[in-house]
Amino acid sequence: MAKIVDHEKKRRAIVKVTARIISKEGMSAVTTRHIAKMARSSLGILTHYFVNKDEIVSGALHWCDERFMSRLESMYDADNLDLDDFIPLFKTLLPLDEMSDMEWRVRANLLTHSLTHPKLVQVRKDKISHAYKKAKKFVRKLQESGEIRSDIDAVVLSKMIVDLAFGLCINLLSFSMAERRAKVDKKIELMLSILRPEY
Repeated sequence: MAKIVDHEKKRRAIVKVTARIISKEGMSAVTTRHIAKMARSSLGILTHYFVNKDEIVSGALHWCDERFMSRLESMYDADNLDLDDFIPLFKTLLPLDEMSDMEWRVRANLLTHSLTHPKLVQVRKDKISHAYKKAKKFVRKLQESGEIRSDIDAVVLSKMIVDLAFGLCINLLSFSMAERRAKVDKKIELMLSILRPEY
């Protein structure tokens, strides 16, 4: 009897291995030979599932963003969410545990790599646009409930939140976990002081 291969599971395994390589060794270590070795696979298998290395790298980025985006969805789509609820949810987006650290290291490595790879630049731009869109929905909810200031356009505020969060996450990678946790509360409080209405 022929063995049934779960193609999607195999693809995910390859991109997960690639994400780990990017996180621990950087983009210079991402070669199809190294991916195949770490995935305990062959070059032939890689070319069967992926057109080229860029497609594998894009897959690794999508894999890293799946968990992140699901947390964003739960945060932005929650009913009756106030600023006090927002803080613990926002912290889950930050590199404050091992898995989130890996995800953000992949993003940081791909950020510079993508600047010379137009297809990867577009992937990043699409993901940022999606984050802006979801953040705008969330900001409007909080503005309508009076939780955050409404004198600044929701589009401007949503882009500010996303951009500050992204920059904060990249910067936190330079510090130990203990140092990150010490810095985060002050940074969040500063952001909230900008968002809160002025009475």
